[in-house]
Amino acid sequence: MPIYTYLLQVHPKGEGNWANLLEPRSGSPVDGTFGTVDVPENGLSDAATDKMNRFSGMGLKLRVAFWEGRRVNERLYSNEVFRLIYDDGRIVDADGVARYGGDETARGSGNARPGCPHAPHDGSCGHEGACMPAHHGRDCDAVRPVCPSCFDEVFPSRVPDIVEHVRRAGELVLRCSSCEQLSFQFDTDLICNLCHWLVPDANEELEDRFASNGGEFPPQPDSCPGCSNQLPQLAGPFTFGCPKCGQSIILAQDAFRPGTTIKTMCPNRECGLYITIPPIIWCQVCGQNLRPLDVVRRLTLEANGTQPPARSNVREGDSTRLARRLAEAAEASLRNYPYLSKEQQGLLLDKGHLDSLIPSADQADAWVRGAVEIRAAGHQLNRNGGMRAMQETHQQVMELGLNYRDAAREIERLWDGIGDWWG
Repeated sequence: MPIYTYLLQVHPKGEGNWANLLEPRSGSPVDGTFGTVDVPENGLSDAATDKMNRFSGMGLKLRVAFWEGRRVNERLYSNEVFRLIYDDGRIVDADGVARYGGDETARGSGNARPGCPHAPHDGSCGHEGACMPAHHGRDCDAVRPVCPSCFDEVFPSRVPDIVEHVRRAGELVLRCSSCEQLSFQFDTDLICNLCHWLVPDANEELEDRFASNGGEFPPQPDSCPGCSNQLPQLAGPFTFGCPKCGQSIILAQDAFRPGTTIKTMCPNRECGLYITIPPIIWCQVCGQNLRPLDVVRRLTLEANGTQPPARSNVREGDSTRLARRLAEAAEASLRNYPYLSKEQQGLLLDKGHLDSLIPSADQADAWVRGAVEIRAAGHQLNRNGGMRAMQETHQQVMELGLNYRDAAREIERLWDGIGDWWG
């Protein structure tokens, strides 16, 4: 008798994608939503009904996806689904999954953007709110700009603003927030009129334009050559992590006066570090505009004797970049730990607390953000590839060099309890 691997999913009320039911602490599928069934092909509908009946009281739409064979320890791909069975009786076979992503109601949907090659493959993203709701907090798969000078990526949350400016003004020359060169030259040829995002070859075109210009583009007429007058004043309080303990420090807007040195003390009593924010955070030509916030944070760390994290090269493979990012987060966590309060140290050891912060990791305090990122990455790796994927990433951290051995051990500890991982 054939064996099929099944996965039960729910559809949130209102807009959203189909989602798996996961245990909040472990990130593993809720018992009864994932496994195998040993039934003939004509028995799949009954098997799906049996699985959905257990969760029918949730009041959400349900469906069960089936893959051929026993695949509980393998990565499951949506384009390999053998059959989808919905709680309303609809059945979608492999051909329907390939054509419509399993949901035939997607035809004609405004969000599906059929035929657009620039949107994510699932066709669910309208690039609203930096795409975060459509991808459950993960970055959008669509292209994002890369600086042709330093190869640093632009944050995906900035792309909608870039697109809107280009659609309104026709063009935009943008300064990189890492190397501070005027290295981006956007125009309407780089914007897709269908999905309102960048076209797939945007980065190749940006590189060609930068090379053809011989490097940095000239500033706009009557603008400052140091900052192009395009770096705005702070719109609100400035927040950064203490270089010593990672505690979030908030400075009011009126604390920033051009050309002045700012002194402040870490609010963490266990730390009490006096922190210097140097005057070079202001444009070195006009002295009136703040440099990019990434640069301000880097200069603040350097002024207080802390080496900023090494930036990963966008041309590295995804797995190497992930390993480097996790290693840097682990090193920061280890460096800050002795200066945390007893309560904070206890929370860093509480896996449940760290997991509860994952949905809002970007808003977490600096002292805990790295640990949350490491836990989130562990859950994601476990969902995608199980123990093997976690082991491969951990090995890549080890291969970054002997200096990262302590970081690798910290990652090992923070992954404890995720899937079959023991830290």
